[in-house]
Amino acid sequence: MKIEEMISANRADCSGCEACANVCPKNAIEMRRDAEGFAYPTINRELCVSCGKCDATCPALNFTKKFPDTFPKVFAAINPDEKIRRHSSSGGAFTALSELVLQSGGVVFGAGFDENFHVKHTAAHTHDELENLRGSKYVQSKIDDVYRRVRDMLKSTSVLFSGTPCQCAGLKKFLGGDNENLLTVDIICHGTPSPALWENYIGELGYAHEIRHVNFRSKRKGWATSQLEINFADQGHSICPVYKDIYGKLFLSGVSERPSCHACKFKFPNGQSDLTLGDAWGIQSFAPEMFDNRGTSVIFLHTPKGKAFLELTTLKMRQVKFFDAVKSNPAMMVPLAADVRRGNFFAHYSTIADKFAVMQYYAQQDDSAIRKQVSEQNHRALMQSLQEIAANVRQKFERNILILATPRDEREQKILGEYFEQNIPNVGVYIMRPVGNGKIFCTENFSSMDFALNETPDVLSAFAKQFRVAAIFVERSIKFDSPVVVEWLKSCGLPIQTFTMSQK
Repeated sequence: MKIEEMISANRADCSGCEACANVCPKNAIEMRRDAEGFAYPTINRELCVSCGKCDATCPALNFTKKFPDTFPKVFAAINPDEKIRRHSSSGGAFTALSELVLQSGGVVFGAGFDENFHVKHTAAHTHDELENLRGSKYVQSKIDDVYRRVRDMLKSTSVLFSGTPCQCAGLKKFLGGDNENLLTVDIICHGTPSPALWENYIGELGYAHEIRHVNFRSKRKGWATSQLEINFADQGHSICPVYKDIYGKLFLSGVSERPSCHACKFKFPNGQSDLTLGDAWGIQSFAPEMFDNRGTSVIFLHTPKGKAFLELTTLKMRQVKFFDAVKSNPAMMVPLAADVRRGNFFAHYSTIADKFAVMQYYAQQDDSAIRKQVSEQNHRALMQSLQEIAANVRQKFERNILILATPRDEREQKILGEYFEQNIPNVGVYIMRPVGNGKIFCTENFSSMDFALNETPDVLSAFAKQFRVAAIFVERSIKFDSPVVVEWLKSCGLPIQTFTMSQK
């Protein structure tokens, strides 16, 4: 089987989505954990009839890279029900969407806890059952036969399926495409740690206390400071910032994730969901009115179906720019770089009997330099990915225009750019602002990318040529401190028009 060959050649190609096990008509595929605690498909040769359905369904084997010519619309969102938002990881968007499906008699599938606080996908038929699916679970959930159950439910009712991007891709391949009754919602995925690690961690805590509730993202100290909170039957509780907790530190640094998470194929633009949900990190800088430290969701809209559902919710929303949203959420577009200690960690974890002690040992190490290195790698990968997509999007514009305007704050500049985009069809807008000291900043309106230019005629001409500038619009009230810009405007050979725009 090609799946076996793929995994043998590179285990990082298998995300453990379980589509192959669900599609097998003879139940010949079993998901078995390896030494790291991650499940991979194992084929029973006595049952296998070589039908090839597993190979045809595997989203990794049948992966095709996308090249978008536009960006999804993005919204910051807040659930108006403060109780729901308080018990949600971010702004309560998942609950708002799920309630629409439940109200119509539909079913919601997502990651929840079982009686032992192990994580698996399960169904919610009522609002009470939905509570178990709400909130982040920093563990790879077990799918079991959920894809089959989704397929069966779709014959008679609507279904919302929430999962990681690879799980949504696995479901779509299993179903053979989209279904009008199905809404797929994936998450901005940092990566999925080993279920075995989580079970060792929660089991160790459970020796001393009976666990009643786990919250990976408690808001007792505000949304911006993520806390891992565990409540016990004796009314005691443990609460610790995720970045200081034993399990949380290994997760955030990239020590404990599945190999495929560091080479994920299903980041934007290659995801297959209708909507992507996450935390609106950085919202203070680009939409401060949506920040109150009680949680704000970010929603990436990919399909008309997702748009229709979103419009039916009661969420308080504000549209934000794609580039603003992803700069604080690099996991939307690029896989997490692996911690250099990952190999050693799992080598020790798989051979030493006291698993918790291994976790403690690595978590107690000073990983600040490594986390900085991982963060820098992620940032470089993000910027490269953004630039590649932006270059592809630029090709769709029939022409580009350059605007020379007086400096504005972010909100006013957005209004200025949108004005020209709305009044000149199919145009790319670049807003140039002389800032003195021999420098000019030019912002690409659709991407929010800033280009710092030296104030020389050659540089300005090269920029106009590189970005295919066809015309220049100059604000009447602008005061040029730079003779260089004035001379360039006279000699550049491009059509120049003046405009007046209120800054109110």
